[in-house]
Amino acid sequence: MTLTTTTPDTAATPTTAATASAGRPLDGLRTTARVAALELRLFVREPVMLVGLVAFPAVTVLVLAGVFGTSPDPEFAGVRPSEHYVVGYVGVVLAHMGLVALPVHVASRREQGVIRRYRASGVSGASMLACHAVVGVALGVAAGAIVLAAGGAAYGLPRPEDPWAVVGWAGAGLGCFVALGIALGTLLPGSRAANAVGNLLFVPMFLLGGGGPPRDVMTGPMQAISDALPLSHVIGGLRMSWLGATDDPRALWWTMAVTAAAVALAFRSARRRVG
Repeated sequence: MTLTTTTPDTAATPTTAATASAGRPLDGLRTTARVAALELRLFVREPVMLVGLVAFPAVTVLVLAGVFGTSPDPEFAGVRPSEHYVVGYVGVVLAHMGLVALPVHVASRREQGVIRRYRASGVSGASMLACHAVVGVALGVAAGAIVLAAGGAAYGLPRPEDPWAVVGWAGAGLGCFVALGIALGTLLPGSRAANAVGNLLFVPMFLLGGGGPPRDVMTGPMQAISDALPLSHVIGGLRMSWLGATDDPRALWWTMAVTAAAVALAFRSARRRVG
């Protein structure tokens, strides 16, 4: 199967050669990998999205970690505020990827008719969802690594208390927000709507879900809202497994429940929207 490239605004779509091989699992995987690689190359050509995904969280964590200091603080569960924020902002960038960057990308591709042309060329709906998932995973891993590198270089980070638990919580958070991103991108009518709704969801989740003030200074209603946000649990799990202490909630079952609901919504929306 080959890929042909059009203008940057409309991007490349597979040739009709994919139709003949769409029924073979190996060819389906190759199609998914090639389309996902193409979508990633197109995404990195969007500087505004990259700045929002990487630069904003990296700068914010450097500022917050410096403002609250580098000495253990009881308001931060007894850990250093700098470590509290650097580790927590891995979850923040995953949330930004899933609530803003990925939905806008998916919705804009559908809005431009690119996904319809993929489907007409023999790329199945399941393959398209898999492509979006690969893009989201790649963006989330890259953004999380940049935040850890920037924060660790500026303030230092201890060795994780439980490295495997860190990997598990990072994977759970990545899966949750990739699923949410695909669901929003397939459900919302266009890129402007995805950007508006995504930011409307991200900002309060960012402030109350572990990226803003410490939980100890929140009011009772604010803590109740925080308990319902999947980001709170992802960040809580990351902080506990990395630092060994946290005041944030960390119910893995709730994170997985949100993921399952988002996956179901994404498949339902994808079936209703061919492109």
